Amino acid sequence: MARKQAEDYGERRRNILDKAAELFAERGYARSSISELATACNASKSWLYHYYPSKEAILYDIMRLHVTELVTMAEEALASSGSPKEKFRRLARNFMKIYVNAGSKHVILLNDRGCLPNDLRAEIMGLQDQVVNSVVQLILEMNPALEKSKDYHKPVTMAFLGMINWTYIWFRKDGPINQEQFADLAVEIFLNGFMTLGNDGLQS
Repeated sequence: MARKQAEDYGERRRNILDKAAELFAERGYARSSISELATACNASKSWLYHYYPSKEAILYDIMRLHVTELVTMAEEALASSGSPKEKFRRLARNFMKIYVNAGSKHVILLNDRGCLPNDLRAEIMGLQDQVVNSVVQLILEMNPALEKSKDYHKPVTMAFLGMINWTYIWFRKDGPINQEQFADLAVEIFLNGFMTLGNDGLQS
């Protein structure tokens, strides 16, 4: 008879992923051991293996869930009502909502993707491509003329994503502006340029 899963099985797996993300982001995936992760979880290695078969499986799940959340947020913005600019602002806010609470997971996505085997790495990259394509779609909705300049689609898109993808390094929740204000600021600078900003940080 198969062993019955505990009611909090999913919650415990999420806790493992959170602890692992903190450990991998601080020490690097390659330099982190299952023993160290077990200690961080206040558990034994055998307890960890009940939830995940390997350290690699933990790394994969951290990345998969993080990028899937970004995909979901991007699709939500695309499907929302409003003008293309309103959708774009919503997308930026959605991404920032994730980034301010998932800095460790984003570090791992940027630094440790190469530690996955080829098939799993390709899956993660495919999910990332979905995120980028969603942003491209919104940018083209705002500026249809750009459709003729396909060589610029990705550079323009990555220029915007670069403004928010690295916020985990410096952004603080208790800073002078909150996550939604920064998302709006990034959109305003991207669409209208720095010189259009007024004293309140937004277009005057």
